[in-house]
Amino acid sequence: MAEQFKVDLEELDSVVRQLRRLQRDMDDPGQQVKYSTTIPKSAFGINFLEAGELAGAHDNMQEYMSQVIAALQELLHKFGEKAEASRGAYEDLEHTTKSMDG
Repeated sequence: MAEQFKVDLEELDSVVRQLRRLQRDMDDPGQQVKYSTTIPKSAFGINFLEAGELAGAHDNMQEYMSQVIAALQELLHKFGEKAEASRGAYEDLEHTTKSMDG
């Protein structure tokens, strides 16, 4: 006897919507990290050896944070696509099963 299961398509729709919303919400932090955290090199001083090192460390951290946010957005995008594809596959299977029963 075949085991039966049911997938709540509305819940999958909700997951997809939430992932898309979260991905959009990440746009603002991404822009802030890229454009609102810039510190001019002169702010680190000019007459001591560590000034260039501090400015470089800041630039490296700013780039790293931009990469982290971009990676999170890509992960959310891929997961959203997969959730949406799964939802479509379950819906197709449901229609196929109903047409076979009827």
